[in-house]
Amino acid sequence: MTSLDLRSFNFLAALQCAVMGAVLLGIRHNFPSNIKGLRYWGLAPLLALGATGFYALLGHAPAVLVGLGGNGLLMACTVALLAGTREFLGQPWRWWPWVALVLGCLAGLTVFFVVWPDYRPRMLIFGLGMAAICAAHTQVLARHGRGFAARLMLLAMAWQTLVLVTRALSTYWIDAPDTQRFDAGSVIHMVFVATFSFSILLVLVSAQLMASERVRQEFEHLASHDELTGALNRRAILRLAEQAHARWQHEGQAYALLLLDLDHFKHINDSRGHQAGDRTLVKVAATLQQGLRPLDRVGRYGGEEFVALLPISDLASAQRMAERLRARVEGLPADTDTPACTVSIGVARVQAGDASCDAVVGRADRALYQAKAAGRNQVSLG
Repeated sequence: MTSLDLRSFNFLAALQCAVMGAVLLGIRHNFPSNIKGLRYWGLAPLLALGATGFYALLGHAPAVLVGLGGNGLLMACTVALLAGTREFLGQPWRWWPWVALVLGCLAGLTVFFVVWPDYRPRMLIFGLGMAAICAAHTQVLARHGRGFAARLMLLAMAWQTLVLVTRALSTYWIDAPDTQRFDAGSVIHMVFVATFSFSILLVLVSAQLMASERVRQEFEHLASHDELTGALNRRAILRLAEQAHARWQHEGQAYALLLLDLDHFKHINDSRGHQAGDRTLVKVAATLQQGLRPLDRVGRYGGEEFVALLPISDLASAQRMAERLRARVEGLPADTDTPACTVSIGVARVQAGDASCDAVVGRADRALYQAKAAGRNQVSLG
């Protein structure tokens, strides 16, 4: 009866996991292209279902075929889960060490199926090989995973590793040479058979949660950042400026704004094309971000204009920052893709009587106009 229960549970769990895997494979095309790993996460439970199909042949097909086919697919399933997680977390991935591990384990299993038939060394080889893969999965989640879903997946893989090691090392105490996979040998064996399907299910639930969280983060990023340059968009940078203004009103933390405009940008578009103009904007935005302090923020104000928010800054410090940014842009090398360019910058600091950040923006805008009127590629104070 226990054997029947284990087979039934194994099949139903594998089928449920396969459905979730098919869903992951189906929805990955609707996810942003920079979200990786869903393909391998979706493939893994289908491999596990294939392994369940092999195990169902136990007693009806040669044991070596059932064992190598089922165990090989389970190991491939576990490797696919690891590959999916590494890709999702942006970690480098190499197939050959894990393919070598799986092939080495299958070679060892073949020896103890054909030459010296004995379930115990087969269990030891398979259990420790699987544990090595799950331990690597646990390690990458511990080092690079963030959030509840990643911790849930880590818990599942850590538990799976512990069960595999325990089962592998206990085989000479609880098994006989002719033991079969679904024999009711011990509580440890029952936990071992049930744990794998359950851990895959938990990993897939975690994977869907991680993917959904990443999509939410992507939409939040798109809602607050300029698609071309990656800088904050106008609404986001002005919202931060309003928050800085509120802090100034309540806590006295003064702030400054820099309004920057690329000089002769229309000429770049007309002479080099709009793609060259776009590349110039991207390069300038990156240069501005690199030149600011960690607490400063830069946003695309519109067209070729950018605005930089400098919290906790006086006018002299803001002017020095503006001069540094102007020099950095002027020093950008020209190449075949982007021409040389310069920026004019208007600087303004919050002062008594400013009812909102609009007053500071207005002074920075007037200072920018003065800088352009005076010959461009310079800084003017407002």
